[in-house]
Amino acid sequence: MQKLQGKRPQKINLDLFEQSIKSEYTGKVYRTCLKKYFQFPGSSKFINATDTRKIEDHITDFITSMKKEGKSFRAIYNYVSAICKYYRMNRVSLDTKHIREYLPEFKKSKKDRPYEYEEIRRLLDIADERMRTVVLLLASTGMRIGAIPGLRLRNIEKVSTDSGLTIYKITVYEGFNQEYTTFCTPECSTAIDNYLKMRSRYGEKLTQDSFLIREQFDVRDQFAISKCKEVKANTLTIKLIDLAVRAGIRQKEVLEGRPHGTIRNDVPIAHGFRKFFTTQLVNADVDVKTELRWLLEGHKLKGNDSHYVRTTEKRLQQEYEKAIDNLTINEENRLKRTVEILKIEKSRIDMLEAKIQKLEKKHGRIR
Repeated sequence: MQKLQGKRPQKINLDLFEQSIKSEYTGKVYRTCLKKYFQFPGSSKFINATDTRKIEDHITDFITSMKKEGKSFRAIYNYVSAICKYYRMNRVSLDTKHIREYLPEFKKSKKDRPYEYEEIRRLLDIADERMRTVVLLLASTGMRIGAIPGLRLRNIEKVSTDSGLTIYKITVYEGFNQEYTTFCTPECSTAIDNYLKMRSRYGEKLTQDSFLIREQFDVRDQFAISKCKEVKANTLTIKLIDLAVRAGIRQKEVLEGRPHGTIRNDVPIAHGFRKFFTTQLVNADVDVKTELRWLLEGHKLKGNDSHYVRTTEKRLQQEYEKAIDNLTINEENRLKRTVEILKIEKSRIDMLEAKIQKLEKKHGRIR
């Protein structure tokens, strides 16, 4: 992990702190928070201190200063979490309940909502093969954007639906405690196939260990093509913001005190897809069972259910299929899926009629 930068009067013991952080994103946030805390006046006396009462008083002074700066509850909470973790990993036991009493009142700063179909279509209209796959993955699986970089080709498997269509089964967070199984729509499956074919055309040798979504590469550089590098979640977020601005569904505006502007975000840039996914599962014509919806979202079951309920992947897939139409973005793809299902149903009916006629002839009912 990257070490904190900047001058310090004393050496900060970050080894245990760094080793205890499992998420790269969390590590980046916590390091930024710690850097600001250790730059706060008087912090040099408490870097390696063990007097818990004085440390607690200093932290509450830091909280008070951030409240005066107008920092939100969530921002200050992140600082406090990072600071308390630092001291906890260095065997300094603080009264965190006392410290958190100084946090400001939680206020929801804004109302947010999921993406709408038309907004996602506009993103897809200008997206390249990679970002088209990312957008459809987020919208049709509801996975968090932080889960995408770790996906490898061994984590996706083609399966057939009850209606005869082909979709991908996806293992998210493979090997971690949060591992779960979800699925994507035929529309997303097609986007994945097209993206992988594009990479193969340019000379990349795809293996089961290749990243599903890789870092962008120069198509003229064979060495870069051959080295399948992991993309960062932050890179995908920046790409999504750029797409949204260019698609006209997210606007820059200049706010007082922020001369470089900020992005209006009534729809969370990445989490808005997760909200879309959950909304469509709830709105499906045939209700998706709540507990199975939680599992498809990567949540744990409530109470004792998490210990005793064991649902098969086939059962999860059947539940997911109820929402495929709702999760399909392109109207043409939705209509195409309907036509394919009708063709399959007609084929089944024709086969049944043929069997009936054969049986009737065998028993002499048709002369």
